[in-house]
Amino acid sequence: MSIGDENGHTVYDASGQIAFNPTWTLNKGNEQLATVKRKLLAWVPTWNIYSRIGDFSIKRKVFSWTRTYHVIGGQYDGAKIKGNFWDLKFQITHRNQCIASAQGEILSLRDTHSIQVHSNNSEDELFTSIVMVVLHRDREEDRRSASD
Repeated sequence: MSIGDENGHTVYDASGQIAFNPTWTLNKGNEQLATVKRKLLAWVPTWNIYSRIGDFSIKRKVFSWTRTYHVIGGQYDGAKIKGNFWDLKFQITHRNQCIASAQGEILSLRDTHSIQVHSNNSEDELFTSIVMVVLHRDREEDRRSASD
């Protein structure tokens, strides 16, 4: 999975292992910035993140009409990630401030989103990229379980 800038150049690259519960790594060039792994024995879908901006977890709210997640731990503790009904938009807020928002493309061969980080803070950009990896993995797991 690639995350690019407004000019189409790859900034971050995420890749996972071939395994039952793969660990995904988020890299910028040759530098590893974060790892994302789903917690297997959890009542709600939970991902543990170990990163340059600290370690934290992202939990999905189970009983919701839209995809909703919250962050536990780290400098973004309490942040909320909320999508729309069709999984085409999402917004990340922390302390009543919008960190980033995204708009998905309807007619696209791949899952493609235009993401706007609303600050020049590199930590907000990295956090948003980590969230994108989690959202992508969660959707893939839902698709896989729906086809079984």
